[in-house]
Amino acid sequence: MGGGVGGTLGLRAGLMGMKISRRVWLAGLVLAAYFAPLEPPCTAADPPPHDPLAQAKATLGPWQPYVGRWRGVGQPQRGSSRGAWSERSAWKWNFADGDAAIMFTVEGGKHYTAGRIVAGAKHDTFDLQLTRTDATIDRFVGSLADHGQATFNAAEPETAVAARITFRQVAEGDRMLMLLERRTGDAFNRLAEIGYTREGSDFAKGAAQPECVVTGGAGTIAVEFEGKTYYVCCSGCRDLFNEKPAAILAEYQKRRQQP
Repeated sequence: MGGGVGGTLGLRAGLMGMKISRRVWLAGLVLAAYFAPLEPPCTAADPPPHDPLAQAKATLGPWQPYVGRWRGVGQPQRGSSRGAWSERSAWKWNFADGDAAIMFTVEGGKHYTAGRIVAGAKHDTFDLQLTRTDATIDRFVGSLADHGQATFNAAEPETAVAARITFRQVAEGDRMLMLLERRTGDAFNRLAEIGYTREGSDFAKGAAQPECVVTGGAGTIAVEFEGKTYYVCCSGCRDLFNEKPAAILAEYQKRRQQP
């Protein structure tokens, strides 16, 4: 009898000890989790962060053939010199605040004096801003076709100088045509067309041309870094190269090594 009581008390004490040990073990886990150092948010295996500038450059890449200087003649009526005028246009890349744009200025333009093209809100679209001679801005949305022709429709066709703008290149990129159209009802009517010739195109025919280290276009402006000469396609690329030449050249070498 006494042995039975003693055995029962010993069993109860053992079970109570097990419960206390389990509680201590759980409490230890909670404290360890609370005071454990936080894991870093990124590891070496994580992909690199998104590069907005690289993405913007890639999106605007199809506009590279338009970068350069152009001599143009505008005509209200095709084949007629009545009301015609001469103008010059310079297209270049612009890099600011981690973003990219294609910008151009027009000297002697009858309708517009400047333009700016950026990636649109929707996939494969572009936003075009054109500055009138009175500094008013007309806004357009458009896209590039596979053959390089770009068509833009005015956001407010009733008040814009032109309701539709079309750009296209011919003669293997030595010629550019810019068509401006008004809208009457559902129909578009010609306002004017400017035919441009790329400056220096005759001189450059058949000649090997260096590559722009920033965009991959035709290099026309020499830049230097650590005693070596490189080339860029416009003043916008020149400014970006001068700001961070080592990074630009590293990206250029990486691009060249890609298949």
